[in-house]
Amino acid sequence: MSKEIIPELVPKEPWMTQALQKDLAQCAQGGKITCIQAHRFAHDHGLELSKMKLLMDSCGIKLKECQLGCF
Repeated sequence: MSKEIIPELVPKEPWMTQALQKDLAQCAQGGKITCIQAHRFAHDHGLELSKMKLLMDSCGIKLKECQLGCF
């Protein structure tokens, strides 16, 4: 069982813009995103994978179909 994500408890950082969060929300379907989609999103937006995990948590988005366990 995966841990529950509580977006309100994730510390917001200056780079976490509303536009970036909106783009991620549009990419995710049903509050979930695949590993390959997360990698592609991070690459397209110039984000390190560690920052991608923070962004996903801040949006309440969970990872599905994980390939490498990077998140």
